[in-house]
Formats: sequence, structure tokens, C-alpha cells
Amino acid sequence: INNRKETILFFIISLLFFVTITAFDPFISSYAKDLGFDSVIIGSIIGISGIVALLTRLPIGVFSDMLHKRRLFIQMGLLITIVMWTLAFFIPNATTLYLGKISDGLTGSTWVIYNVMFASYFGVKEAAKAVAILGVASPVGSILGTTIGAVVANNYGYRYSFLVAVAAAILALVLTFFTKDLSIKGVKVKYDKKILVEQITDKKIWVISVLATIALMVTIGTRDTFTPLVATDLGANPLMIGMLANTHLIIYGLAAGLCGALFYKKIGLMNTAILGAVLQGVIIILIPYAENLTMLFLLQAFQGFGYGLIFTVVTSWAVENIPEIKQSTRMGLFQSLYSAGMFLGPVIIGILIEVFSRSTGYLIMGAL
Repeated sequence: INNRKETILFFIISLLFFVTITAFDPFISSYAKDLGFDSVIIGSIIGISGIVALLTRLPIGVFSDMLHKRRLFIQMGLLITIVMWTLAFFIPNATTLYLGKISDGLTGSTWVIYNVMFASYFGVKEAAKAVAILGVASPVGSILGTTIGAVVANNYGYRYSFLVAVAAAILALVLTFFTKDLSIKGVKVKYDKKILVEQITDKKIWVISVLATIALMVTIGTRDTFTPLVATDLGANPLMIGMLANTHLIIYGLAAGLCGALFYKKIGLMNTAILGAVLQGVIIILIPYAENLTMLFLLQAFQGFGYGLIFTVVTSWAVENIPEIKQSTRMGLFQSLYSAGMFLGPVIIGILIEVFSRSTGYLIMGAL
């Protein structure tokens, strides 16, 4: 790589990006509960970022392709986070929490651009390798974010985890001014609208996206929304809640890594997906019945493993045998569609819990 310095710098920015969007995630539901909100409101606050991602991911991908401006989009995303979460910190109510999560969805949507910009430092032939390297930023950055957020929340209160996100965003924003936007140089190809139409009318991507949506919906509805409340009822402090989120992330990362190295070769993609889906479903049904935190951590780990298997398979299916020129649009469409799960999961389970009970909510999610 002739851009080693660029690459390292951009990887650090990517890590900070994940710290920014995850530092407060495990604590939002407990914090909202402390503020006196019911399950439906809590579910919709957490779900709103999914709706935003659903509406903005594809347009952001297409726009940055058309305008050939990558860095600007990244900087705008970080700036929005800085403003909104500072606001949520100083004026804690439902509205500022919604605004914070909306900004979370907007900032999260720029991840498509991080991938493209990072790949530009490697050249066309190495693009797949670049995306794989950057893939590491997601679990590592998320674990960093949740851990720092947990320590801060444990010592000062849930709300202070917002400031961790703000600080990371400010640092990332400053660093972006030292990066080069290579992805614009010499590219004056007009974006072909036919590609978009072709991808939208492809039935296969819709089926794959529905599977991804359900896998994600179930995960966000449980791991990110109501499992922390199960943990709180079992006596967990913010530090434990953070570790609970990390357990899922670490095992999910492990499962994703084992897909290519082991599962695909031994049992094939289809069976890997089935194994992951069944495992995730069975475990989720059991979570509300966890009698202590040890049991909950164990269940969370198994759920992470199941999710890692199914989600990695559907993502592999999404870009399987697709020419490079179409991959960005297809990935944007795929990510936009499954973002629906980020909204539907917390909202549906929130309504189920409010109407029936927590165990019923988890039962229906597991069955799905």
C-alpha cells in the first residue's frame, strides 16, 4: 500500500466512528426507563435510528457516487452527532433522546462511504481485502465504545455515556481534515440509473434482505433494547450491562470469522444459515427465564453466535457473483432494506411486552 499513513489514520477514524454510535447504546433503555417511559416509547426511541437509516443509506450512497465527495459526507455525519448528543445530555427528555437516535441513524448511514473511501487507498484489485480489514473496525470499535461508555456510566450516570460519543466524534472530525479523498480523483464516470433499477427489481436481493431484516430485528429488539432491562432486574449495574453487550459482540465477531474459515467449507452456506437462525431463535425464547446474571451472559453468548452465523451468510449472499460496478448500489439497497429491522424489532417487542408480557414478547421474537 502506498498510502500506509492514510490507511492507518482512516482506520482510527473508523474506530472512533463506532465508539460514537455505540457508547450509549446499552444504556439508552435503562436510562429511558429511569425517566419513566413505557416499553412502547423505549422501543420507538431505539427503533427510530433504523427508520432514518432505511430512508438515508441508499440516497447517501448514490449521492456520494454522483457528487464524488466522500469526506464531506463523513464530516457532516460526525457534526450532527456532536450537536444532537450534546443537546440530549443537557436537556434530558423524550424529544432530545429521539433527536439523538435520529442523528445516530444519519451518522450510521455514512458507513457505506467509509467503506468506499477506505477501499480507494488500496486500489481496485485490493478492494475486497480493504472491506475485510475495515470490517474489523465494527466489533473492535463497538467493544471500545461500549466499554468506555460502561465505565463512564457506572461512575457518573447513564447520561454521561452521551459525552463519550461526543468526544469520539470531535476527535474523528478533527482527524478527517488530515485525510485525502482519493476516491474522487479521475473518476468522472456518470452514474448509470439502469444499475439502480436492475437491483431494485431483482427478487433475490429482496428475499435475502427479508432474512437479514428478521435476524437484525430480533437482535436489536432483544440485545439492544429489552435484554438490558432483564439484566437490570437481575441486579446488573451499568458496567455489567456494557459487558453483556460486549459478550454478544465478541461472540458474534467470532462466529462471523468462523463462517469463512470453517462453517462454509464444512456444512455450506445454507446449513450455516439454518443453524444460526435456529440457535438464535431457541436462545431468545429462554432469555426472560434466566435466573441469574451468569445464565443471562451464557444465553447472550449463544445468541451472539447464532446471529453471527445467519447474518454473515445473508451478507455473503447479497454480493455473491455481483460485478464490482454494481456492488455499491446493491449493498446500499441491501443495507437500506434490512435497516427496517432496526426499527421494527424494538417497536414490535415493545408493544408485545406492553400488551402481554416480557416472556411473550421474547417468545414471538424467537419464533420469528
